[in-house]
Amino acid sequence: MLRMTLYAILLIVITFKAQALTEARLLNQSRSGQTAIFNLGSFDGIKEGDYAVILKQIRSLDTQDLRIIPAARARNIKLNSDSSVWILYHIFDPELFVKNDKFVLLSESHMLSGRRPPQIGRIKVVTQRNKAKEQAAFAANEDKDRLSKLKNNYQTIAPTHEVSGQSDNDADLIDLEIWKKNNKLRYSSALYKSPNKKEFQRQLNLATFEKLVAAYLERVNDPDFNYDRFYKLQSKNGFTQEFNLNTNYDSEYNRFLRREANRTSADAKLFRSILEKGESWSSDYSDEELKNVLTQVSDLQEKDRRSYVMAKPTRYSWSLDYGQYLTDAQTKNDSGYRKESRYSTEVDFEATPFLRHESLERFTVNTSFRFNHTAFEASGFNANFNEYSFTLGSNWYPWYTPNSIESLVFFMGAYLRSGFGKADVPSTNEKANYSIFSLPGLRVGLKYFMRNNWGLRFIMSFETLKIERYEVSKFSSVLPENTNLVEGKFGFGLTHAF
Repeated sequence: MLRMTLYAILLIVITFKAQALTEARLLNQSRSGQTAIFNLGSFDGIKEGDYAVILKQIRSLDTQDLRIIPAARARNIKLNSDSSVWILYHIFDPELFVKNDKFVLLSESHMLSGRRPPQIGRIKVVTQRNKAKEQAAFAANEDKDRLSKLKNNYQTIAPTHEVSGQSDNDADLIDLEIWKKNNKLRYSSALYKSPNKKEFQRQLNLATFEKLVAAYLERVNDPDFNYDRFYKLQSKNGFTQEFNLNTNYDSEYNRFLRREANRTSADAKLFRSILEKGESWSSDYSDEELKNVLTQVSDLQEKDRRSYVMAKPTRYSWSLDYGQYLTDAQTKNDSGYRKESRYSTEVDFEATPFLRHESLERFTVNTSFRFNHTAFEASGFNANFNEYSFTLGSNWYPWYTPNSIESLVFFMGAYLRSGFGKADVPSTNEKANYSIFSLPGLRVGLKYFMRNNWGLRFIMSFETLKIERYEVSKFSSVLPENTNLVEGKFGFGLTHAF
């Protein structure tokens, strides 16, 4: 219990200090706007002469947009225990500075705390004037090629690692001198002298500080960045309670994500160049280069199409079909009746109940309404038959999902049909009404959606209609009381997904 209490107190102290170092309130500002007073002082960890970048939070950190922006670069010129005076030597937006507003102040001493000072060495190169450039290059490269001056005459077959120099220093300053001669005496004379070591170290610290600030802004303004998820990854593993969920070591997966992000950026540049140059975009490429670029553009289009489908999948679709019959149930013995054309029109509505599920999204349910004009044989006579029916069924898409675009999508399904119909025999002037039932009906089809979600559909179906008479115009009618009509039909029509 005592150990947990100590951890809690330490966490509160660290959190308080971190907030004091980053969150600041603008107490006052000069008329010119170049001088500002903030409520951070020496008690808050500010060092005299500190450089800082002042940031302004313009949106909530939960918003997927630009959240924090730089307001100014500043340097401390006066330090008190609870306040400090800063020179704003580079103001990005003066309108961001409002008295008593909160800012995020990232100071050099805070951002670089815990880092050792860079180790700077100094090298003096004394050589002849005509060899000064070559010797300076050797010294800048830490003379790593001194054992292979003839390396250009040989070919490296399988390098095992990058060529790199080893040094005890983080950087080396080079002073270049040349030999001069006075009578019989030789002495060195300065040709080039590097900056002061402390001044160079200071500039190196500032460059590192600005890189850290830029990296912070890039991360916190990333739309996919979330503080809760970030802190959760820094928490202890629930199994061992010893290691963080996310270590400080770079993983192969993180490197893969960075490569994919860089590749996406390069793809975007390629598309942008094509759009900006219009039809002349390929004028700078040779035939071989153009072939490779066209292959790359084709791959990008496929990736973009897949991303578009995954980002905005459609759940519903409707179709308007016109059908023609493959089977004929009429007779040629009815000399007083001329065969009529047989057709059907159908409106179909389809839904995907389990959208985005890896396997279940390939199953859909559908319902439709059909008007059907056909004919069949009744006791040696031909009877016209007008049908009005509804269906309820399901489809299965084995290869592509129902909402795939710019792909030829195959499906198969089954359904049941129910409705009513009206039959009449012109030769005998008889009429009758029938109820209709069909179970099961089978169908296969193809459909193709364009990017605007409009497309075409082709479908073939086979079913047996069971019709049963419930009303007739004559007592002894040639129209049967019940019969089965075998129908094979193909249809095509317009479809739209939404």
